[in-house]
This record gives sequence, structure tokens and C-alpha cells, in this order.
Amino acid sequence: MLYKFFIDDSGSKDYLIPYSKEFIKNPPEFNKYENFWRDNYFVLCGVRIPQKEIDVVNKELNNLKKKYFETHKIEIKSDWLRNPHKRKKKYIDKFKISLNDLERFVEELYELIFEHRDKLKILAVVFDKRFYGDKKRQSDEGNPLSKCSQVLFERLQYLNTYHLVVFDQMESSLKIDKGNHGKILKVLKDNEGMEKIYVTKYDKISDIKFVQSCNENFLQIADICAYNIYRQFVHYGREWSGKNKNEKGQVVMKKYKYFDKIKCNFIHMPKYKKVCGVGLICLPDLGKLQWNMLKDCDLQ
Repeated sequence: MLYKFFIDDSGSKDYLIPYSKEFIKNPPEFNKYENFWRDNYFVLCGVRIPQKEIDVVNKELNNLKKKYFETHKIEIKSDWLRNPHKRKKKYIDKFKISLNDLERFVEELYELIFEHRDKLKILAVVFDKRFYGDKKRQSDEGNPLSKCSQVLFERLQYLNTYHLVVFDQMESSLKIDKGNHGKILKVLKDNEGMEKIYVTKYDKISDIKFVQSCNENFLQIADICAYNIYRQFVHYGREWSGKNKNEKGQVVMKKYKYFDKIKCNFIHMPKYKKVCGVGLICLPDLGKLQWNMLKDCDLQ
């Protein structure tokens, strides 16, 4: 069976904070240094769907758009939805709808994603920049986009099905041998400059395309999911260490509201309902976290 895998990112691809071991030993408090944590994390997130299911889900999403905006030719972006100025400009004023209607649209969008949790599967990699020293930051191995792409490709290979990968266009030009596009293809072709991993050849990836998100509904879903994973880690990423446990010894992590709405869509190991290290990977994963994030999910 052929799958399509739609990828978008959230957070900065660059290092904005100087390296210091103190940020590992004594992490800044979130309430006092929120901008530090916003700059610290980078997320690469993909949404995987069987080719044969695309038309059905695409039609439902288009119908949902037409229900509220009277057209399906509208781009849904997390940045535009959360920023008051952009929200007003891009949606409320442009389509003459109320804030309440826009909020109802968003809720129904999350309901649609949940309803198709057996088809729309999330695979995401989170890059914690604190752990990468000055030398590694200068290498491909320490480049957030390159390293997250490598891990995503590796996980796709493990799924043992064929994939057509579609990235949100990251450059103003569609030239695929330059800039960020070039970094991604460099990883796919030969892993040059990267530390060796278990996969020697990505033969389960049939092709990679770069597409503008305004023309692809599933890239818009990937954008929504990427941002919510990013916010989960900005707020609660320090809990990934597994230090917070309940009386049964189980890891306890708080959840960002909208991350909680997509948690049931993550790729997981069915037997153990394991997501960490499977559908959600954090680099580095020093504690090998076992977090039962699928609790209360009615999985198909």
C-alpha cells in the first residue's frame, strides 16, 4: 500500500541561544523565561495517510471550510489562527465571520482529525537544542532540520510501507538542490555528514516533493499538529526526563490543551500502546521515557 506523508515544521531551525551546560543542569523557569523555551525547541511533524483515503478526508475538510467560509480555497495556518491581528485580517474580516464561528470551525477541525485517527497518523521529532555544543552545532548532525529529517526518514523506513513525502515549501524558489530543500535531500540521498544510523538506504521513500501549503489541505493539518507539539514541549518539555511519576511509578506529564486533542493520532506500537520513540521522538532522549499518552484513547 502507498502512503503519503505530509511534513511541516514549527519553531526556529536556527540556534538563537548560546550553548551552556547550565541550561541542562539548571533549566530556566518557564514562567520567567518563556522566550528561552520558545527559542529552544524545533519540531518536524508529518501526517501519514493511505493514498486511497486521501479523497474522502480531503472532501470532508473542504466541506468543513465551505460550511464556515463559503469556499474551500482558504489556508488554515496555526500562526494566523492564534495571532489576533492575523486572525482578524485573514479570517474574520476577509470572510465576514464572527470570532465564535471561527472558534467553532477550529473545534470541528480537531473533531475531524480525531474521527480519522485510524487514517491520519502523526509522526513527529522534537529537537532540544540545549544538548548540542558549539562544535556539533556547526555540523550537519547538529542541524535541527537535517537531524529531524534523518530520524523521520528512518522511522518511515521502519514502517515497511512505501511513502511519497510532501514537505511544506521552505524556500521562495522550488529549486530542490539549494537551502533547506537541499539539506533535506542531502540526508535522503546519502546521510553525508550525519552519524550512522541503522538504516543504510531509504528505499521505502519513493519521492520527495516541496509544495506550497496553501494548495494542500494535509500540509495545513501538519502545520496545526506541528505547532501543538511545539507548544507541548515549550510548556512541559522538561517533564520528558521522566522525573515526575505517580505512586505507581508511571511518568506524569501535563498536556497542552490542543496537544491533548491530537494525542490519539500518533503512530504507536499497538501491543504496548507505546508512542514515545515510535510516533513521538525527542532528541536527545536520555531517559527513554515511557509515557502512557494514549490513555483514554479509543483506538481503532
